[in-house]
Amino acid sequence: MTEIHSKRASETQNYENYWKLTVEYSDIYAPQFNNVLKMIVQFIDNEKLSGHELSKSEFSKAGYYKELQEQVGQIYTKADGASTRKSLNQFVKLGFVSPFLRGYHNLTKQFLKASGDEKKLIFSQIFYAHSSFNSTVTIDETTRKEMNFLVKTLMYHSDKKLNRNDIIALMNVDISAVSKGYLTKDELTAEYKMANVISFESRKYNQIRYFLNFLKLLPGIVVSRDNEITYEENAEEVLTNNIDTKRDQTLFRLMKENLFRESREFYNGKVVCYFTKKEQKGLVVSHIYASAEALKNLDVEAAYDYRNALLLERNTDMYFDKHDLSFDISGLPLFGLETTVDFENDHINNKLDDFVLYPERLEYMEIHRKIYEKKQKNLVSP
Repeated sequence: MTEIHSKRASETQNYENYWKLTVEYSDIYAPQFNNVLKMIVQFIDNEKLSGHELSKSEFSKAGYYKELQEQVGQIYTKADGASTRKSLNQFVKLGFVSPFLRGYHNLTKQFLKASGDEKKLIFSQIFYAHSSFNSTVTIDETTRKEMNFLVKTLMYHSDKKLNRNDIIALMNVDISAVSKGYLTKDELTAEYKMANVISFESRKYNQIRYFLNFLKLLPGIVVSRDNEITYEENAEEVLTNNIDTKRDQTLFRLMKENLFRESREFYNGKVVCYFTKKEQKGLVVSHIYASAEALKNLDVEAAYDYRNALLLERNTDMYFDKHDLSFDISGLPLFGLETTVDFENDHINNKLDDFVLYPERLEYMEIHRKIYEKKQKNLVSP
């Protein structure tokens, strides 16, 4: 009976696609952590493995992994080979080493030489951008970026914070099945309930603990004593260089629908270009404060705020998007040096109506106008 139960438990865990952050050594300053990593690096260098493209079967036949396990096992004796493999796999999961020993991160040797704050900073760079928890020496899942998923979930969260339950919910999710790249607040709640159903926390307690401890080493993120995760004030400076900030299509669609609704309210049921006042196909939802820039600054609200957009016909949008056209506080057009004479002549009598430029939209327009003015100044500078 015990054997049958054990087999079922094993099958269940294989079926689950949770964040498999198994770690043998969790202290990045400890001799074991650094010595095992050093042995892996030396093995890759000695065997000239960097950049090789062996398949899984070819890699297995070559015996590299077995040889490395034996070398590490001679230094750090384990009760079984599983612990030795765990000590090797953790450096793939953390981002230091590539699957199939293809190579190692270019900061790895610097990490091994570093100490104190420098060591912590290098670890955070590698862990944040290159960790892949479901990868191992013999499994390449490096296209999955769990840290990117977590940071986007924090970025899109209405409260701009995640608690321990949210982390448990995230770690129970197959991120490859979530196309938008993050979970909403309601989805986190649902996933946590599901995690409770399958006793995820009690079974994966150590992995959750390791993950929270590693998060504490990251700049831009604060982990409180209660394991509540929030942004530091300068988070956008350190977190957004690697985060995937592609547009969320669902939120953008809602933004578009709100803008169309606004147009109908303003213009007697018509969806028109706010500049020309003409009804036509192909009107563009033209961001005032660029959505890519807003997301880069972790400002999700601005990125999908319909008040941060104008409905414009395509040609006007092209000039407005490139900051060759802007508007003053009265809605009058400001034609840049790179707008054509024909465009200016065609639109010299057009303007944005006062009721379109209510206070919230004027705030966004001020951002746009400053960028416009800077561009025009640069164009006339020698």
